Amino acid sequence: MEHKKIIIIGAGIAGIALARHLDKRQIPFEVIDSGENYSSRIAAGLINPMVFRRMAKSWRVDEFLPYANEFYMEATKDWGQTYFHVLPIRRAFAHQQEVDFWIKKQAFTEYQTYLKPLNEADLNNQDVINTFGTGEVLNSGYVSTKILLDDAFTWLKNTNRLRLEKIQYADIDPENSSYKGELFSKIIFCEGYHGLENPWFNYLPLQATKGETLTITSDTISRTESLNRKCFILPVQNNVYRIGATYSWDNPTLHTTPEAREELIELAKQLTKSEFEVIDQSAGIRPTVLDRRPLMGKHPNFDSLYIFNGLGTKGYLMAPLLAHEMTDYMLDEKLLDKEIDIQRYQKRLL
Repeated sequence: MEHKKIIIIGAGIAGIALARHLDKRQIPFEVIDSGENYSSRIAAGLINPMVFRRMAKSWRVDEFLPYANEFYMEATKDWGQTYFHVLPIRRAFAHQQEVDFWIKKQAFTEYQTYLKPLNEADLNNQDVINTFGTGEVLNSGYVSTKILLDDAFTWLKNTNRLRLEKIQYADIDPENSSYKGELFSKIIFCEGYHGLENPWFNYLPLQATKGETLTITSDTISRTESLNRKCFILPVQNNVYRIGATYSWDNPTLHTTPEAREELIELAKQLTKSEFEVIDQSAGIRPTVLDRRPLMGKHPNFDSLYIFNGLGTKGYLMAPLLAHEMTDYMLDEKLLDKEIDIQRYQKRLL
């Protein structure tokens, strides 16, 4: 069966993951991107299976993590570079309650994949500033975001499936399923925070959440684990680390601020005794959602318009499997999980 082309708007991690799944299904597609990505490319790409505030597993992590691992390994085979790096997280406990939660959860079989049982060395760790000890999170790590997206762009360019241009909504005719007069079968908006301006999906509660990070150098911070409490310190290469991240809601500005710089430096100094030097600062805008679940599905009035957005701070963990589910939904009419389907917001249209 011959398929008309599918158009993907946006080449962040959501759009790239979707493109790879369509490619695997041999579905013709084209990715349209402005070349100005302000979230996926700047993100640290942390893969953290835990939510420390509640000392609970991240939503659907038992499904997301193995699928993401396989997805990035396949990209490595295809494009020749290692993108997913396994790295434990050293959590410095913020209070005694966190210690108690950890001890309780580490006894459960479902948590033994992620929480290393505490020992005296953890509780008396001298490499991290702490009062209540530390714990080690397993099966965590990070994705080399810029390298991954650069290689994805090269792949799309070499296969003539990338169009670098800023989308104009006036060029889309959903009634006739066309873009600039060219017919398509579906158009999927993977726009990140730009989705706030989308005239068909602007009823959804998407938020623009600004985040700033620092790049630092240090000769003494641990290179074998990522440190975490109120911020993260992530080793990325040699003596280079990322510190992040700040949160500023409904603030779609991309300039860096001295306030964020000082905030991150102070948080890092509360976590490590090591000296470090700031060498760069960057800002990005995350697409987040009020209920902390992605926005996925088909427009209620136009069968050719879809959205795959709102992956927030865990996009590199969730995007691979969610892109698979989105592909099955579009091509095979498999139902989406009610937690991610935009039908949960249908009342907003009334």
